Amino acid sequence: MKYAKLPLSNADLLARWRGKGLTVSNVGDAERALSFVGYFRLRGYALSLMTPTPAGRMFLPGVSFEDVIVRYEFDRVLRRITLGQLERIEVAVRTVMSNQMSMQYGPFWYLNHPAQVLGHAPGHGSRPEPFPLGNFLGTVERETRRSRDLFAQHYFETYTEPLLPPSWLMAECLSFGKWSQLYKYLQKADRAHPNPKKVVAKAFGLTVPLVESWLHALTLLRNICAHHGRVWNRRFVFRPAVYNRAAAHFNDPQSYYCLAVVMRLISKAVDSRDEWPVRLLESFRTHAAITPADLGFPQGWRDDPIWNG
Repeated sequence: MKYAKLPLSNADLLARWRGKGLTVSNVGDAERALSFVGYFRLRGYALSLMTPTPAGRMFLPGVSFEDVIVRYEFDRVLRRITLGQLERIEVAVRTVMSNQMSMQYGPFWYLNHPAQVLGHAPGHGSRPEPFPLGNFLGTVERETRRSRDLFAQHYFETYTEPLLPPSWLMAECLSFGKWSQLYKYLQKADRAHPNPKKVVAKAFGLTVPLVESWLHALTLLRNICAHHGRVWNRRFVFRPAVYNRAAAHFNDPQSYYCLAVVMRLISKAVDSRDEWPVRLLESFRTHAAITPADLGFPQGWRDDPIWNG
């Protein structure tokens, strides 16, 4: 079937919603929001305020345009505090990994010992896939050479070899996704050294399968937030592995709450004074119209030991 819908003016789009029962107290403000936020983007927040009827989706009685905007604004806050928490986790993960690998195999471990320390991992098919070393080194070169940080510029201006910088410099330039990928392919090089995956996992009080799964889940969440995707009332495709000591918190693995728990468990290992629960609670307090259950938060979640310990 060929797509045949034509663009509509903001006035027409607003009229469409009003025809579906939406209350609009200030037409000018509503049209301005449609101009600078967009109908399609706001529609993602409006759908939860609608219900199916024989005549199509209609807004629930009493729903106003302001109700849609409140959800949109809350989502902006949620994305911001989520990115802040993910930053803390990302820095901790890459620091622990880089330090461990550098101490075991030297600062240029990824250049000097790639075949020994970077093995195979499950791919899209049935067979394990080898680490894509060529692509990885290309990424390292591209990201470090284009970095505007003085430490990166200093390395290339001062040293002629190795061609790429040491691990701790490389760590500052690679994305969270690349570190997640690196962890998946890490392997024990010989009997003289401990398994780096286990050492890294132990630093966070977790197991290797949990770290692999959770890093992937948080990478996907970070990408959604970084590209301004909707987090509120979203069903996430990837399901993080269940932490058996807190299995009840993973009953809805596609919810934001499940990812919030994952961030909490990692963050507590990084900083016992972690304030992630405080930031979440404040976001709900300042947006009283938002129901935490929309994000999968159970009733009385703040009183649970996982958020208080």
